[in-house]
Amino acid sequence: MKALDNNEKQKYRYPESDWNSYARLFAAVTTSMQLAVYHEACLHLTGKVVDCGCGSAKIAPFLADNEQVSHYTGVDYSAEMVTAAEWVISTLEREQFSVQHCKIEDAKGLYDSAVSIQSYYSWPEPLVTLKHIADLLVTGGQFVLASPNPSLSLAKLAKDARKELVAHPDFQAFQDYNLQLAANPQANFISMDDLIKQTQQVGFEVLECHQQHFQGGLNFLVLRKKYS
Repeated sequence: MKALDNNEKQKYRYPESDWNSYARLFAAVTTSMQLAVYHEACLHLTGKVVDCGCGSAKIAPFLADNEQVSHYTGVDYSAEMVTAAEWVISTLEREQFSVQHCKIEDAKGLYDSAVSIQSYYSWPEPLVTLKHIADLLVTGGQFVLASPNPSLSLAKLAKDARKELVAHPDFQAFQDYNLQLAANPQANFISMDDLIKQTQQVGFEVLECHQQHFQGGLNFLVLRKKYS
């Protein structure tokens, strides 16, 4: 796979400042549409779990009471997201829940399952990142990957979300920031077919895939690291 040169990497990367500025809003506001994704993802996570691009570790509370999950490790490159994630984890009273402040490609450890929700679209080198996630997993380990596709309409989603969060003091700012992130011309909103091909290229097989979340605008894949 061809690596990007430094100029290309800079062109395609979201600055860390984007995520630092978004951290408080992301931690404060959760829509029912997001919750549905977290709940489904949790059905496929067991043992030692790594959350790649964890943000504020929104999924961690849903894993804390899951007897099949022994460890949770969030990984994020944004310092402010990590701070928010550490606070969330501190409320869960789970000693084996933690966060690594680093790029996904620099994450360490060996895990039974992995999850990445709404992070892929910002990766400058998706194949490199996907390959590293595969390397973090035991053979046969499952990986839940969810990321927007080209049919995503944040304007329609925001209209529905407003009905449930109209009185939330941070909702308007949350909505505006999401629209700003999505408007980045380098955001990688990939088709399901192309995403499947990439995951297969780095050693995953597809167990399930659908576009039932976010009014069809989210690719949701359940993958397994192939046996040798």
